[in-house]
Amino acid sequence: MATRNEIESLLFYVLGETNRQNLIASGLEAVPKDSRVAALRGLQDLGWIGHCGLADYEESYSLTKDGRVMASQRPDLSSLDSKVREHIEALRHVDTGQNGVVKEGLKQLISIQSDLGCTDSALLNCYRLKSIAERTKDVEAAAFAAYNEGKMESAQNKWDEALESYLTAIEKFMEAGDRRGVCMTNRVMGVVYGNKGDHASAVRCFESSLTMAREIGDRDAIAKAEGNLAIIYDLEGRTEESEKASKSCLDYFLEVGDNIGAARSANNLGVLNLSRDNLQMAGEYFEKTIAASRACKEHTLLGTALVNAGYCYARTGDAARALAYSDEAMKIFRELCNQNMIALAYRNYGTIEARNGHFDEAFALFEKSVRSAKASGVEDTLAACCYEYGTTLIKATVKLHLASKLLKKASAIYRSIGNTQKAREAEARAAAI
Repeated sequence: MATRNEIESLLFYVLGETNRQNLIASGLEAVPKDSRVAALRGLQDLGWIGHCGLADYEESYSLTKDGRVMASQRPDLSSLDSKVREHIEALRHVDTGQNGVVKEGLKQLISIQSDLGCTDSALLNCYRLKSIAERTKDVEAAAFAAYNEGKMESAQNKWDEALESYLTAIEKFMEAGDRRGVCMTNRVMGVVYGNKGDHASAVRCFESSLTMAREIGDRDAIAKAEGNLAIIYDLEGRTEESEKASKSCLDYFLEVGDNIGAARSANNLGVLNLSRDNLQMAGEYFEKTIAASRACKEHTLLGTALVNAGYCYARTGDAARALAYSDEAMKIFRELCNQNMIALAYRNYGTIEARNGHFDEAFALFEKSVRSAKASGVEDTLAACCYEYGTTLIKATVKLHLASKLLKKASAIYRSIGNTQKAREAEARAAAI
């Protein structure tokens, strides 16, 4: 466990000026409880202390490797990585207690926590920003809070709650006259509908976003909407249209130096190649996404690429790399409570065990993948997990009735979302039993 002096040394970095002076003059007890709890949460999000301590019992926390370095060496703020400095500055602004400064600090902090995958902290700060916005009648801040609340709910597969938050955000953005905000929210609503399997609604949202992006001349928004439409094309089996749109997005993001945008496009191209069984090409795209995500500390995208690459390597028989990537991804998505990606990680584990001839272990893992996929509400993921489980049962020549049932379920889902090619594949497998 960390000593009191170590925790105080770390808290000094993230407290606002007044509370830093209180800490120096009178010790930790002079810092208000709410500020202490928020500061400790900030240290967790920075990765300096573990996540196992009690909310207001500082000495119950353990220091991470980075935390031990910070507590022992106490480096000057200016010597730290720029992203870490931005995070610390946002935490300090939020702790000032001054409405204007707090609001801007919360916006900055929510954006940082979103990128880091600190969903619970981001949601808490969205609620706080929303409360301040209502009290000060700040429509723009209310829109920002609602939009990011929806974003965090989406990360946790809470699709209906996310839609409600996004609808609130659109109302607020419209009230504020922020067309770019409306454009952005329409697009992410399309993502939610796509995950729910409602591709018609998803396409309407993406096309609405694309039209508005063109009207306001926002090239970034145009590329993102086109990239989202490419994903729908892929899910519906329109692979050539999907590839063309995804490559166009990748070229644009590379041109403007948007590394995260390029990484997302590379991941989408990896998925497209994976669906075509171009496993080597898929792996190369996923590795590019993984490298860029690590460099930019974009944890959710990193986890997604790790799951996808893990499945790619499981298919090619590179069990060691598949297992390592899936383990790392599982850790990320368990913290986010993202059942969709957890389901796909379990599918990876099942595929690894099946290739090694451990069919009983594989079946247990596929069962978990199907249950998690059902809990996520993501139709495409459920179909993929049912298909993988069913085809593995056929390979093992056991429980063929269950295999037929799973493949018919996969086929029905694929048809409902418009992917007739995958539906026919599942039907052919079932018919061959």
